[in-house]
Amino acid sequence: MQQKSYQAAYATKIKKWVETAKELRTENFRLALPITRLTSIKSLCHDEIAAEQFALYLSKRVQQQINDADCLSHQSPEEWETYKNLITDAIAQMERYLETPTLEGKQSLRQLLRQIDELQGDDYRHVPWATVRFVKSGELLKLDYAIRCFVEQDFSYYAYKLAREFIEGYKPEYGTGLIPDSVPMLLEVAEFWCQYYFGQNLTQKFPKLMIST
Repeated sequence: MQQKSYQAAYATKIKKWVETAKELRTENFRLALPITRLTSIKSLCHDEIAAEQFALYLSKRVQQQINDADCLSHQSPEEWETYKNLITDAIAQMERYLETPTLEGKQSLRQLLRQIDELQGDDYRHVPWATVRFVKSGELLKLDYAIRCFVEQDFSYYAYKLAREFIEGYKPEYGTGLIPDSVPMLLEVAEFWCQYYFGQNLTQKFPKLMIST
């Protein structure tokens, strides 16, 4: 009975993301929606394995994005290749850890976090009421959050941070948050959790709600 209650709650959260995607596609959409609509992802990570599987999935998507992209103008080809190799190494370590969780495996993942921290640099800038770190690579930032899903106790928080970094967008006409360009990534995250908990894709689970990407 309790399992059915959890399943219903998970379905409701995933359904709301699909409804949000539809809202983002309406003709009268004007202002970015709050990124906090993604906070429900924390409750989907009811254990560390769920968070780790999600982190591995999005890490592979980051790998695909960086492999398909050209080296950015502010990065050297050597830096770009280093990022790609680091992501490949991280994914391999995540897969090994999921297959056989060990203390040594967790320590190896922590070592990757130290490498990422060094690569991101020390560009700290003072802004009103805070000090902000400007990182060199958004891809490595996503990877950082993904690895923390494996090594930190607050894994659900980092799963949310990872999803936020993957989905959040900005355009002058909308502002920062969930915008029309966020739709494919939002549905991709919803698709992962739908498959994870129900073994169905979004179209099968919510046939009346689904929109094309």
